Amino acid sequence: MVTSSEIIDLLLRSMRDAFLAVTVFVAAMVLLFSWLQYATAGRFVDWIRANRRLQPVIGAIMGITPGCGGAIVMMPLYARGYVTYGTVISTLIATLGDAAFVLIGGAIANPSLIGPVVLVHVISLVVGIIWGLGVDAVGITPSSPLGRFGSNIPVSSIPDNDPIEDFDVRDDLPREEPEGFAYKVVHQGYLAWWAVTGIGLIFAVLLLVWGATGGGPELDLEDGRLNLNPFTLGGFVSWIGLLGTILSIAIFTAQRSFFRDDSEASIGDKLESMRETTIHAAQETSFVTFWVVIAYLVFEFSMLLGGVDETRLAAYGAGIGAILVAAAVGLIPGCGPQIIVMTSYIEGILGFPGLVSNAISQDGDALFPLLVRHRAASLWATLHTALPAILTGLILFAMG
Repeated sequence: MVTSSEIIDLLLRSMRDAFLAVTVFVAAMVLLFSWLQYATAGRFVDWIRANRRLQPVIGAIMGITPGCGGAIVMMPLYARGYVTYGTVISTLIATLGDAAFVLIGGAIANPSLIGPVVLVHVISLVVGIIWGLGVDAVGITPSSPLGRFGSNIPVSSIPDNDPIEDFDVRDDLPREEPEGFAYKVVHQGYLAWWAVTGIGLIFAVLLLVWGATGGGPELDLEDGRLNLNPFTLGGFVSWIGLLGTILSIAIFTAQRSFFRDDSEASIGDKLESMRETTIHAAQETSFVTFWVVIAYLVFEFSMLLGGVDETRLAAYGAGIGAILVAAAVGLIPGCGPQIIVMTSYIEGILGFPGLVSNAISQDGDALFPLLVRHRAASLWATLHTALPAILTGLILFAMG
């Protein structure tokens, strides 16, 4: 019989561990890549328009950058006719969305994951380039799904590429409306979130050092319960983890978006202002934190209530069924469900073929702006990401 104290302890432990083991490292990476996107967004458009044959390669490179921003900014370029449909496909295949930050954070905390994390990014990049170039070579478009091997179907057209027009992708992205209680919560509370996250990052690094040297404070009591005494170092660290997760959930709730955190408006703001870049980095990391906590709770309660141990879960995660399920989850728009899949790999539950299958299949938040601008293109793009996802996953499974 599971007691209420066990449930509360499991909940608090998941909140603490999610922040100290994942969130703080994700925050550092999100801020870094967000700054890079802010610094370069206004200059890459001319470059990509001038290299039309290489656009699928460039699109895959934009997609493989952690987060959804690199992939999202490609969608208005396609809607304006500046990039090919193969570029859209290569971008969507390569992107791991915000789930990439979960893998990177896991690799920082556990160096044995560095090799697999690098490899899944390389595979996604290579598959995206090959599939995108193939789509363009065959002449596949939303109006011609089979390219030269089939007939055209009537869909809304994409304008021809106009090399004369002076276009900045930031001008084509909307902006968030600076009003409402939720907007104030995020734009006034982000500094407190960054302060707690900065302290948490320091202690997270120290915990890694202490763990390697066999020292450090006790985060748990002798009976296995959490140390919540704030006057001890272990209890103080636990409270930092809990407070960080609470603030993250508050920011996540204020966004009022359950499955996605990136939109064209938020990307537009982020690319226009360094302050907005910092605010959006807090929002993006909070989104990841919420879904990591959900993943932790799902795994822990499955073992606590269902009597399933990690060995049995890992056995399920290493089979063909897991590859198909991971690819199917990737078809769900948004980063939330994908973060759960990535967390299951970090926890040793999902096998590497399933990880790759989901990485290729998912589109992060980039499918939303494409769906709004060109529904047929988004629907066919989903098929073009699912097929290589399943094929690659099965090939890796067969290779053992």
